[in-house]
Amino acid sequence: MKREDIIQRIIEEKGVNAIPVLINLMEDSDPETYEIITDIIDILGSDAKKYLFNEFIKRFEKNYFDDVVMLYLIDVLSNLECKEIIPYLERMLNMYSDERAFPLIIEALLRLTKDEKYIDILATFLDDTGDLQELAIMAISELPTKKSIKYLLDKYISNISKSEKALILDSIQKLLFKNRELMNEVKNHPAGDEISEMLEWMLK
Repeated sequence: MKREDIIQRIIEEKGVNAIPVLINLMEDSDPETYEIITDIIDILGSDAKKYLFNEFIKRFEKNYFDDVVMLYLIDVLSNLECKEIIPYLERMLNMYSDERAFPLIIEALLRLTKDEKYIDILATFLDDTGDLQELAIMAISELPTKKSIKYLLDKYISNISKSEKALILDSIQKLLFKNRELMNEVKNHPAGDEISEMLEWMLK
């Protein structure tokens, strides 16, 4: 059976009632099964919000350590603007040994609160390397402000690789899609001569 057919069948037969089972399956599933599960939950969207929040609370209270499923739950719930999870998020930072969880949690806080202090926290990861830096660069693009674009522009003109510059350009582009007025910040920045024309072309 094709992946699309499996997704459609589960949605039609079980709907949101399938969510608790699907979440439990996430923990030990192979990559292909995991993608099917996440696709189903994404399609159910706001209809799944109550079930996802209940699962989030249940897992939080059990204080699971390094619970990867929780990271997925906070990403989905924050995209669904579930502000009820805000009081729990900062407390979750102590629940992970892998630093890559930190920018994901801070991104959810930024998305839900719109508080620029979380941009400052994410910016502390920009001098890291690998996944941690990449996650921070992508997370900063969540909130289109002068502060967020300045951090990315300053990083762009530092001594970094072409792949890092490409990722920063992508995040800057996302910020500009959300707020075109930020293009003035690009043009007035030392990086502006190099990238402003390219970004204007990309935004057409």
